[in-house]
Amino acid sequence: MVEFLKLEFEEREFDDINNKIEVRKNFNNILKNVREKTRIKNCMYCGEEISSCCNSHSIPAFCLRNISHDGNVLNFNLLIQNPILDNNNGIKNTGVFHLICRECDSKIFKEYEEPSNYETNITSKMIAQIAMKNYLKSIYKRVIENMMYEEIKSYCSNEDIINTEFLQTIGEKDLNEYKKNFKRAKKINEKNYEGEYHLVYYEKLNYVVPIAFQSNVALAVGLDGEKINEPYSSINKNIKYQVQDIHICIFPLKDSTIIIMFVDSKFKRYRNFYKKFRKLPTEKKLSIINYIIFLYSEDMFISKDIENEIFEYDVLKNIAKQTTIGRVNNFYENIDEQFKETFDLNKSDSIPNLLDKKYKLR
Repeated sequence: MVEFLKLEFEEREFDDINNKIEVRKNFNNILKNVREKTRIKNCMYCGEEISSCCNSHSIPAFCLRNISHDGNVLNFNLLIQNPILDNNNGIKNTGVFHLICRECDSKIFKEYEEPSNYETNITSKMIAQIAMKNYLKSIYKRVIENMMYEEIKSYCSNEDIINTEFLQTIGEKDLNEYKKNFKRAKKINEKNYEGEYHLVYYEKLNYVVPIAFQSNVALAVGLDGEKINEPYSSINKNIKYQVQDIHICIFPLKDSTIIIMFVDSKFKRYRNFYKKFRKLPTEKKLSIINYIIFLYSEDMFISKDIENEIFEYDVLKNIAKQTTIGRVNNFYENIDEQFKETFDLNKSDSIPNLLDKKYKLR
């Protein structure tokens, strides 16, 4: 629900405990209504009617257990510190979505969610299953967000309502593309097609990192500042424009960590990026992947064992806040230099690299 923060509630709303309680109460009521209104009747994978959806994890639960402390992990709010959200989650409720039935959830991700399968090279089927999971999570997120924007209009000023309408327009476009990409990933998995995804990077580290992550992100610019995806303001004017995303996974195992990055073979705008990326030393590759995660996404989960260390880095918090609010505001302005400056990947060394060995859990 971090997208909720794009409405930029003023700090004074949380100055006293009564305001905080009231805002949190309103937020919880909105969320309850949204979940009820978006509840699906048929499994999105098999199409069968269901009474309730499975509590599907967007990241394999075994990865979360490997970084958990007393059954809990820290979430994105650790960095942005919004008073109406919690900083940690129990594994059972961490990164979940509700779109498929229990039977499908137990079958369609089976290969990639088996830790022993990472003892050998990753297969095309495993990659397709990761893509399916990422798009299901993204679909669920966009459906919830768009309905939430509708619900909260009664709480907003006229200026905020304009902001929500813009975000809803973008959200609907994203939603259509996610559904199309999910269907493609589903077909690739079922038919076991080869070569439909391009494996950009695969690394097995001999230590356990303190962060778990799995998501698709749309890079704005590459390593040379070349534009990969247009600003949202431009996309909104061109209905045929397709956002191209790249998939990144950080899977902590018991004694090691798997890093994966891949892209749909049809997404040609990433070619220059991954050609440059492959020439970099391992340390720089890990630094860039770490930077992308904090610059573009809210879907990472962090071990409580490094909580104090994270709080020492204001620059990391600033990057995280840019992800929620500044990133969207920048997308209103189609100014190439500002766009490139905001998403310059050469700044990756400016934040702590949680994939570095010095932050290892074991």
